[in-house]
Amino acid sequence: MPHEKWNPFIRLITESDPPRCQVPALLGPPKQSACFSICNERLEVDSTAALRYFVHPPPQVNLRAGLEQFLNLPEEDRTFQRARRLDNVFTICLHSTNSEELLQAQFVTWRGILRKIMFGERLDLNVSYYRGVLYLEENSRGHDDDSECTYLGHKFESFCTTASPGGEPDTPDVDMHTLWNTAITRKLGSLNILLVGEVDCVKPDYGQNPSPENYVELKTRKIKGQIFNTPNRSKWDMQSHLLGAHQIFVGFHDGAGIVQKLESFAVRNMANAQHKIDWGARVLQGLRDYCARSATTNESVLPVWRVHSRYGYADIRELGPREVEKLNKNGVPRNGIIPLSFIEGLEKRMSPVSR
Repeated sequence: MPHEKWNPFIRLITESDPPRCQVPALLGPPKQSACFSICNERLEVDSTAALRYFVHPPPQVNLRAGLEQFLNLPEEDRTFQRARRLDNVFTICLHSTNSEELLQAQFVTWRGILRKIMFGERLDLNVSYYRGVLYLEENSRGHDDDSECTYLGHKFESFCTTASPGGEPDTPDVDMHTLWNTAITRKLGSLNILLVGEVDCVKPDYGQNPSPENYVELKTRKIKGQIFNTPNRSKWDMQSHLLGAHQIFVGFHDGAGIVQKLESFAVRNMANAQHKIDWGARVLQGLRDYCARSATTNESVLPVWRVHSRYGYADIRELGPREVEKLNKNGVPRNGIIPLSFIEGLEKRMSPVSR
């Protein structure tokens, strides 16, 4: 079989280009429009089954406790499977009680992807455009390794969370597969965006006020000498800000894994990072304009574009048929990166019989 020739990358946008959208591109207020739980590899729409509540941990907890046993587990039990594909998001868009609001979005992606675009981090994306909506997934294997750092972070979460408000910390074995995710709708300039991300835990008041202001993000940082610093603070702030979280709680641990200091940070106002927010809006607008122009009227075969997002620029090219086939191999049937079940669900909603 002859080798398929790749379409070349073209420059989508550079930082020096005139903006194609209004700047400053202000972020509108975040709204929790839906949520879902992942429990025992099962998706539960609009569920808080996996939700955890914040509780102050005991002093000097040992984050390395249980690490040796953990590393002896089968790989599937000790590997944190960070979602790459948007399949769970497509499911909640169809089946959430707030489905109509979710379907108003013009951009759908994970919050971590937008944060990486804003900060100009090296990022490779797969993109499809369907009926005015752009869907963005990261082109990666989608999992973190079983490193000590990953374990320590999850162990810290177990010391800082409980199943019910006001409860005591319960510290079971580290669980990589029970996750609670929120779906946030908000404006980015003139664009309607849907951002989905994992939330570590919430404040006790969340039950009475299920809004982003009650989210709590948990972080760990290894102490270097006697220095307790947070070199990634701006990234932490933006990561939390995109979902609307107001609080970051950090455990500083030594080389033995013992937490020596605990500190709570209020998520900073992102006014000083407006240029990064503007860059994110410019990339999304440029991407939407390009894909809308390039999309065909034949919806039976949706294009997939590969986007290289870097610091100060982004490039794009359309994948060939064999590349798309390889991308979607061994998964659910898809058109572009979109599951056929989602497209069929939308069609059913629009049919006269279903109205």
